[in-house]
Amino acid sequence: MPSTPWVSTGFDWVLMGLALLSLGLAARWLPWFKLRRDNEAQHVYFAGIVCLVALRFAVFDKIPGLSLHFFGAAIATLMYGPAFALWAMAFSVGVAALAGAGVWLGMAADFVTGGLLPVAWMQCQHWLIRRRLPNNVFVYVFATAFLGGALSVLIAQLARAATVAWMVDGASAQAAHNFLISAPMMMFGEAFFTGGAMALMVAYRPQWVASFDDDVYLKPPADE
Repeated sequence: MPSTPWVSTGFDWVLMGLALLSLGLAARWLPWFKLRRDNEAQHVYFAGIVCLVALRFAVFDKIPGLSLHFFGAAIATLMYGPAFALWAMAFSVGVAALAGAGVWLGMAADFVTGGLLPVAWMQCQHWLIRRRLPNNVFVYVFATAFLGGALSVLIAQLARAATVAWMVDGASAQAAHNFLISAPMMMFGEAFFTGGAMALMVAYRPQWVASFDDDVYLKPPADE
């Protein structure tokens, strides 16, 4: 069993500053009008936060030294947009810390690697796909949601592996190796989870998905 990792105080302050900066910017640009006087939107958002919190308690801990769980960052980004998604992820980290579910190397490190980076990646990928690939439901589900879920977890796992390899005392090499070998398993699980959830929602409740526009993805093909 690897020894308990420890992060330097300086690096922890850097992560805390990055987390607070991102949340502050997100708060400034939060599209509150989407929730104001819309009971359904409010219920969907807060239900999503509850689901993100629940994911923190569904832990896979068969690999020594690791406690793995679904992130849900890709789904949160596609459903609510990046600003609301960041605050939802932050809330889930805070609840996990208070409820004893555990956070990775502290709240700041957990949020930055498991929330901020996956949300930022998912938003960038969605933006690129919208501009580079045909806008249809198939592309949205498989290229945006399925692939986005997989790559968002890969980004998180690589960030955690790099962090423990660079800044953590103790058995850092083994800890980094464990994050890398767990990445494929996490990618497939998150990809199916994200792709399946988004496929169901765009089919039955597209109004819940901020990133899905009927006029864009369901428009008839242009005449030749």
